[in-house]
Amino acid sequence: MKSDPTDLTLFLAQSVVDQPSLVRVSKRGPTVMVRVAPGEEGRFIGRQGRVIQAIRTLVRAASDPRERVNVDLDAPRKG
Repeated sequence: MKSDPTDLTLFLAQSVVDQPSLVRVSKRGPTVMVRVAPGEEGRFIGRQGRVIQAIRTLVRAASDPRERVNVDLDAPRKG
């Protein structure tokens, strides 16, 4: 049984940030977009991108192998 990539991404993202109630996850095509509280983007990405890469690996492993899933940070635009 394969899990829903958005539910798994939400669970993993809430596990790594300080304010899990502010995590929002949406799906845009094959990409799962994650929005975290302002100032917590670095915690979600991790040093040299290790945390987000680990989340991507877990989500891809748990999803349907025929579906190419990517996880990305949905950061608000500045300016």
